[in-house]
Amino acid sequence: CVFSTPLVGSLLKASEETMPQAGWARLLARWGTALLRCLPAEMAHDIGMAVLQRRVLEYLPAPTASQKMAGLQVTIPGIGALPHPIGLAAGFDKNCLCPQGFARMGFSFLEAGTVTPMPQEGNPKPRLFRYRSQRALINRMGFNNHGALAVADRIRKLDWSHDRVPLGINLGKNKITPNEEAVSDYKDGYEAFAGLGRYYVINISSPNTPGLRDLASPDFVGLLADQFGPSNLPKIWVKIDPDLPRREFQELVAAIASRGFQGLILSNTHRVAWPEPGGLSGHPLATLSTSRLEWAYEVHRGELPMIASGGILCGSDIVEKVIRGAVGVQIYTALAYGGPYVVAELLEQLAQELKLRGFECLEDAVGTYYA
Repeated sequence: CVFSTPLVGSLLKASEETMPQAGWARLLARWGTALLRCLPAEMAHDIGMAVLQRRVLEYLPAPTASQKMAGLQVTIPGIGALPHPIGLAAGFDKNCLCPQGFARMGFSFLEAGTVTPMPQEGNPKPRLFRYRSQRALINRMGFNNHGALAVADRIRKLDWSHDRVPLGINLGKNKITPNEEAVSDYKDGYEAFAGLGRYYVINISSPNTPGLRDLASPDFVGLLADQFGPSNLPKIWVKIDPDLPRREFQELVAAIASRGFQGLILSNTHRVAWPEPGGLSGHPLATLSTSRLEWAYEVHRGELPMIASGGILCGSDIVEKVIRGAVGVQIYTALAYGGPYVVAELLEQLAQELKLRGFECLEDAVGTYYA
């Protein structure tokens, strides 16, 4: 595979396109990413994580120039003032093994998880699949993680600086926990990470834990709010799936807004049955997730902060989310395909896209779709 003609051709083309403006480090990273894509998807992910754990990126120039571009600063309520809007979505570093590596890539905020109270193996392998022609992934991981106590202990030892790069924790319920007891799983997970996260996310939207999406209802949101109490709700976001019917979706958004949660993350993956069962992310999700920002905005009219996730692969994608009310974005599939310099590349594209659209700064663009 490594020496196949198409691969060599694509690598040579990449070198011709990127060397003048990106330099040797980006070229090396792009070659490494292309080689990893010759391996099964989850194996490639595990190797990439192992590389990050060994601090290999510290030997490459940090992509700092793009982060200093004027006009890309954002402020996300409950998270803070950030140099730019691009964060790491949950699912990439489930166990918070190498947040230093992701911070080195230039992400302005990170989200670990999904973490459940008890450790679990997740679904049988294979459970992660690439669809390169569509710039897409399908996963059915099933909340595989080390458990809240182990992950919390790891973060505690890091003595993480949220002022430099805020870190959030995405919380889920264990597969064996019946839905009637799910509130306790979320509360236990939250308490395990008390004081360790800048923000927290309630995941009731993964398609890969049986029955989890049944929790996406105003009644369950009310139970969560009662359990967490008003003093904790400003730290908590709720991640919603894109597959709810419009009426149910908007009723859920109204309940989240009325009970005092900090904001929404829109959206999780799209449930599919073909060509593999699981959650679809990447380019095919873009239109679906963007429309859910519009549905949510119809309810809260800009009063509830939103972070966009789903189908963000270029600077134009970021602007499309922001004009629909997103105050920040998260990427997952873009990183899998783009490699360690993808944040810098997205920021360069974003700066150019804002200039083309006549915006002096990113925050001027927020919500302008509805003007």
